[in-house]
Amino acid sequence: MNRRSFAKSVGFSLAGGSALLRTVKADTPASNAKPSSATSEKKEWAREHLKGIGSLVLPSFTPDFKERDEEGVRLDVRHRIRQGFTSLTISSTGANAAQRKRLTEIVREESKGKILTSVIVGGTADAAIASIQSAANTGSSFALLTFPANLKPETEDQVYDHYRKVIDASPIPILLYGSGVDALERFHPSGVPINVFDRLADHPTVVGMKLTQPMPAGLAFELCERLSNRLILGPVNFDLVPLLAKHYPRIQWSGQWIADSLQSPEKQYGVELLDLASKGRITEAMKVYWQMQPLINLVYQVQAPLLPGHPWVHIKYYQWVVGGNGGLLPLTAGERLPVLTPQSRKLIRDTYKKCGITPVAQPDDEFMVGKIAYGRGIRPASLTATPVYSV
Repeated sequence: MNRRSFAKSVGFSLAGGSALLRTVKADTPASNAKPSSATSEKKEWAREHLKGIGSLVLPSFTPDFKERDEEGVRLDVRHRIRQGFTSLTISSTGANAAQRKRLTEIVREESKGKILTSVIVGGTADAAIASIQSAANTGSSFALLTFPANLKPETEDQVYDHYRKVIDASPIPILLYGSGVDALERFHPSGVPINVFDRLADHPTVVGMKLTQPMPAGLAFELCERLSNRLILGPVNFDLVPLLAKHYPRIQWSGQWIADSLQSPEKQYGVELLDLASKGRITEAMKVYWQMQPLINLVYQVQAPLLPGHPWVHIKYYQWVVGGNGGLLPLTAGERLPVLTPQSRKLIRDTYKKCGITPVAQPDDEFMVGKIAYGRGIRPASLTATPVYSV
């Protein structure tokens, strides 16, 4: 969906609820949803602690891509904290099993007591359970659960049973993933199993849902109407944040995406917007929104067309431009993995400047090898390859 179509969908989806919305007092959250009786220790924990913005931590590598740059990873964790983020998700993209294990250990060491950590899990029920157990053992605070694209359920009960098997075995809070799956379109046109999620929302371990970036406003509206009285709903598209927060409770968290694309440690636009909106201070939130709107627009254009893929090297570049380690990843370009070109790098830098954020002064050579490695004297000539990157 392009930006114009998205904007139209906002208007159309809310038109049906306009009679209700006209009765809402300014800066006061409201909802059609019935008061919730669903509560649990995990839900209460989430309502108190699952707030603000979460970002991603990716691996950093040596110039031959065979070993980790551990100091680079530690820098990235500290950078997440400087950004004012409240959680981080470990993404081991490009890493092998041994590297993933050490990445998790490094992040745990550097983040302990300072910022929440989480994981994204999927695959078969048994694989998801094993991943969640491992994450819990290494200190993760919560997990996002996806539905495996290769499953072809015949009934909604089968979808529900898959989720329940995983969720019932989880010792940590679970977030559902609000993203369409082709095999589930038989149950809802969006591919999001809303009826199943409605049943799962009362489960004591299910605490929230991530509303993925290109989600149409109509779908966000329906999910909020059905679930916002029981779950924390985290929109990724920040065009939706003031709108949803004005009319629904618990729009208080967003995470597990390119959150650095919206701000810098000195100008924490994303953090500020979500905080203001969650407190019902919509007028003030909109002032921040217009300061950062070009950044919202750009990351939508970069990310939304690729899902379920991700522009991993773009993510690293966004993080580096505002103070992270950067560094290339051992990946192969493909349909859903675009090359980071000089034009795209310039556009990212220029958009930050347009929003009053000064990008790092170092040349892109530093990004290629990573900030820590560059400080050691390593230069792009030492790289054995420059994957998914063009000079």
